[in-house]
Amino acid sequence: MTSRDLRGAFGMFALGVALVPIGLVETWTDTPWTLEGWWHLAPLAVLCALMAVRRGRPLTALGVGVLVFVAEGFFGGSLASLLVFIELVHAAGRYGRGRIADRLAHVIVAVIAAVGVLTLVATRDLRVAIMAALTVFAVLGTSYWWGESAKQQADLVEAERARAEDLARMAALREEQARRGEREAMAGEIHDALSGNLAAITIHAEAGLANPRVAPQALQVVRTTSKRALGELRSMLAVLRPDGGPAMPPSNLEDAVDAARGRGLEIEARYEPAPLGDLTPQVAHAAYRVVQESLTNVERHCPGGQAELVVTRDGDLTITVDSPCGVGPRSDGGYGLTSMSERVTSLGGVFEAGTHDGGWRVHAVIPLDSGEVVA
Repeated sequence: MTSRDLRGAFGMFALGVALVPIGLVETWTDTPWTLEGWWHLAPLAVLCALMAVRRGRPLTALGVGVLVFVAEGFFGGSLASLLVFIELVHAAGRYGRGRIADRLAHVIVAVIAAVGVLTLVATRDLRVAIMAALTVFAVLGTSYWWGESAKQQADLVEAERARAEDLARMAALREEQARRGEREAMAGEIHDALSGNLAAITIHAEAGLANPRVAPQALQVVRTTSKRALGELRSMLAVLRPDGGPAMPPSNLEDAVDAARGRGLEIEARYEPAPLGDLTPQVAHAAYRVVQESLTNVERHCPGGQAELVVTRDGDLTITVDSPCGVGPRSDGGYGLTSMSERVTSLGGVFEAGTHDGGWRVHAVIPLDSGEVVA
């Protein structure tokens, strides 16, 4: 019950009070009993009370209202009671829910038909029967279907509102997923670009501190590696800046191999064919990161060791890095291998890493048709 409902109920009751002196009571004159005009305010008060609660209990209000309205009808009825009863029928169509509300339309049709038939039997006059049926239809049918139509419109509005909320939630989820993907991609780039160089700096700094005779050589490697790491970091920052232009991270496999050799790793590299030819930016960058991370892991777990790199191009780009040192799959926290695997599989390729002949092997197959070929 709302204040609006209470105002409406009091307003209808005030209208009924105003109609009594005018004589707009006893709407049906051919009734077995009659009441004094002011007595009609008693059933009107009950109907107005039902009107006040019609939103919360529409079917209950209609059911009780039917009994009160019919009972008053035996005493002539009143115009105000008729208006309130029409509002109760409308409220049942507008707010009614459940199985009873779904069958209410059939009940109204049956009542209209029954009134027409009973009137025809009683009067033997088809015109009177039709007029009686139309009168009941005007009271029950039009008010009910008006309320039913309003309920359907409200349901459509509610469905559209729920759909808009669902779309907004889906958009927010997609945006959050996109941000998460961007953060993961940035984390992978930073890891691949800096972890190997920082690991090399750490290894050679420790070697220089442990053996002063190799300190100059170690410092030279530290200097070269730190400059390379700074260059890659600047390249990534240029990509992230809105005015930085389409700067691309390094993707030359020979650069990754030369950098690892400069840090003291012995590498036997074979390219079949040599040169490999043009690669798409996506394939070239993924291959560079796989080679860079694989050689970094070898250097980290087998300082001064050896590695064999084989890169073949035959339908797909195949990269194989073998090392005699066993590099555990979780030895670097797992992120390096995960990053390589994600890069390769995102392009539709296959990535494997594990022990092989007592050593460690990284094997990646990348489809060459991933992206647009550039020279």
